[in-house]
Amino acid sequence: MPIPETKTVEQAKTSIKIRPDTWKEAKIEAIREGKTVSELVEEALDAWIKEHRKK
Repeated sequence: MPIPETKTVEQAKTSIKIRPDTWKEAKIEAIREGKTVSELVEEALDAWIKEHRKK
């Protein structure tokens, strides 16, 4: 059985300062959703930008 091709997406590596309790909750929610914290943060940022982008 052939291995399916995956799409490579360029990502920037960064660091942020965040309250420990917020980080802990983000990790818990990511696990519940079957995602990484990076995916969760990226989705949140994308949604925020989309909502606040000037039209």
